[in-house]
Amino acid sequence: MKKILRMFLFLIGVCPLFSGAQTYPDRPVKMIVPYPAGGPADQIARELANGLSQALGQTFVIEAKGGGSGVIGTGFVAKAAPDGYTLLAGSGAPHIAVPIFSSNPPFDGIKEFVPILMMIDVPNVMVIGPHIQANTVKEFIALAKTKTLTYGSSGTGSSTHLAGEIFQLEANVKMTHVPYKGASPVVNDMLGGHVDVSFLNVSAMLPHLKSGKLRAIGLSAQTRSKALPDVPTLGEQGVPGNTGSWYGLLAPAGTPDSVVRVLYDASVKYFAQPEVRARVEAVGSEIKMLNPQQFLAALNEEKRQLTELNKILNIKMD
Repeated sequence: MKKILRMFLFLIGVCPLFSGAQTYPDRPVKMIVPYPAGGPADQIARELANGLSQALGQTFVIEAKGGGSGVIGTGFVAKAAPDGYTLLAGSGAPHIAVPIFSSNPPFDGIKEFVPILMMIDVPNVMVIGPHIQANTVKEFIALAKTKTLTYGSSGTGSSTHLAGEIFQLEANVKMTHVPYKGASPVVNDMLGGHVDVSFLNVSAMLPHLKSGKLRAIGLSAQTRSKALPDVPTLGEQGVPGNTGSWYGLLAPAGTPDSVVRVLYDASVKYFAQPEVRARVEAVGSEIKMLNPQQFLAALNEEKRQLTELNKILNIKMD
């Protein structure tokens, strides 16, 4: 009888644990975007939030916490409770570049997070303002050798910053870096003629390229983009360059594996739908699904590569 009673008490204790795993999420989930609203990260996060809301029957609320090259919002999630109710729709800079470029990084971009899935790759595109008299990368380089031009990025340490630094190195030109808090203000200043060139995500630039207000002269990728098939890669024009941004879903370290699995499975099923894939690719993004283990391996490899590259670039954020 005592043995039966002990087993009964044990089951009472563990049943809530099983129940919690099976019913997640049982209340709204907050998804932090560490960049200003309206940019590529925000657009991708809203696509994912929509899919998760449909699949899991709970509201996934987008909250933009921009600033500091993504550090503010990313740091917020690092300190959040690891219960699956505060997630990060993140990208590479705060996790990889910022810790490498800073002498006193605010967090460990890998160890303080649980990678759930890498979902999207977006190449960068070299775009010039309407006031720049050049039609090709070769003509732009020739112009840059006659005067100091400016290039805007979505923040120090971002892939758009790295693209500009690598371009200068490979093309043997010197430009002035103007960092912004996200992609949208860069575009606004390019349209106003205050910035000469940028290397922003294709998805951020596509509407302005289609309208003819800005011009793309090179893609920083190994192959051409389906959304911009007529724009040659930088490599095709003699300037090596392959930069872009990944976007993924992460959670604070310590988040239960059961929660990670629920989010991963629902996300993969959503992005596997043909209409969702078509919508994502139409804006210049590419679906790239990596599971938690693959995502973690990719983060560590990116960290290794950028550490070596920065021995040449010597980018510092302090």
